[in-house]
Amino acid sequence: MKENRLKSWGFEEFPTEDPRIINYIGLESPENKMTSYEIFPGVFVLYISLKKKYNANNSSADGNRGYRIAYGYEGNFFTYINNTKVLITTNEIFVGRSIPNSKFSSTTSHRTTAFNIVIADKILDKNSPYFPYIGEFIYKFKNVKDMGCAIKNEDLVKLANELIQALKERDMLFIKLKSLELIYRIGKVGINPSKTNYFTPGGDKLMEEVEKYMKENLDKNLNLDHLAKKFKISKSTLNTKFTRSFQYTPMKYIQRLKLIYSEDLLINTDKSILEISNDLNFQNPSNFNRAFKDFTGLSPSQYRKQNEPE
Repeated sequence: MKENRLKSWGFEEFPTEDPRIINYIGLESPENKMTSYEIFPGVFVLYISLKKKYNANNSSADGNRGYRIAYGYEGNFFTYINNTKVLITTNEIFVGRSIPNSKFSSTTSHRTTAFNIVIADKILDKNSPYFPYIGEFIYKFKNVKDMGCAIKNEDLVKLANELIQALKERDMLFIKLKSLELIYRIGKVGINPSKTNYFTPGGDKLMEEVEKYMKENLDKNLNLDHLAKKFKISKSTLNTKFTRSFQYTPMKYIQRLKLIYSEDLLINTDKSILEISNDLNFQNPSNFNRAFKDFTGLSPSQYRKQNEPE
């Protein structure tokens, strides 16, 4: 009987002649596809190419645990690592724990291209010639808990884009080289020590209410003072608890929600960039342009043009 380890994630498994490569096709949307590559024993790369919006609840699989490096080349992807909600997005690298289950996962648009590198440290061959390139990464991130961290580094993003290209070309040797280089380079960059204060479990019900309120009021000029007063909590506690549950500080998270929504408006409406900027309460179009480019790597006009119907 054929295995289907990712059924609860919404995918059917199709093994290939090469035991290191497995293809997956969406059960509800066959346009949604993924390919898993075991590039070394204990190191896996999952290429994600989704053409339709995706969501899955209470997903679980008999998969590997360890470390995760994730990057969104196109589109945005929310998932949970235990009780912490994380965002995989463009223009930054996510590094955290990898577990084979999630209470909820979803994309924000009809087109998402991304990858996950999973390093299953318990089954790595420490005598292998490639291990020294991975060992420093494991050492640097050994204290990372569920929520992980987002690393904004132009050189790493460029390397991640090169890995995406290798995955598009299905070039196994190129995939191996770029994956190993990315793992090694992230290990050299390491983690900001100040981030470790937040590496504790999330799952705070009050913070879920804060996030819900944010989503319902993207057109408002929300600030930390207002949120702290409304939810009767100190600003410092709000900052700490929210970051534990949602990866980013409250104000950075609000901005990301606005920018994700602006992507949808640019693609699916005829609203001008000025109108979108005003609707989402940016101070002025220049601030919106700057924030959008920092988030996606493209200006709003470039993003709209790139996503025009073919």
